Amino acid sequence: MQAGLLGDRITGALFLVIGIGAIWHGWSLEVPFAADPVGPKAFPRVVGALLTISGSCILLRPEQVEWEVGDHGRVTLVAVASLLYPFLLEPIGFVPSTAMLCFVAGKAFRGPTAGTAIASLLLAGFFLLLI
Repeated sequence: MQAGLLGDRITGALFLVIGIGAIWHGWSLEVPFAADPVGPKAFPRVVGALLTISGSCILLRPEQVEWEVGDHGRVTLVAVASLLYPFLLEPIGFVPSTAMLCFVAGKAFRGPTAGTAIASLLLAGFFLLLI
């Protein structure tokens, strides 16, 4: 087995274990009676399901994931933007900080600047309406 393929398998297995743990933790949360109908149990279950599915796909993928030139920089950019996002929420507000995060992610996936800006603002507004 190639070193890169082994790394993919280890990453997939790690995501799978973390996902299963998040789902288990979500089921074990005790919620007081006055909580909203969805409650805090939904978030760890949804994230756990996504991690479990992603981990399974990476683990069972028959070939090694190939990175293109520049992929590391784009992944780093989205990771840094995601880490800064919660710190920007209070000072500049939900819509601007969410739009900025969506814009950075859209540009990382090589989206056109004008279309990415419009879609980012629309997504941020839509997310605000969902809350």
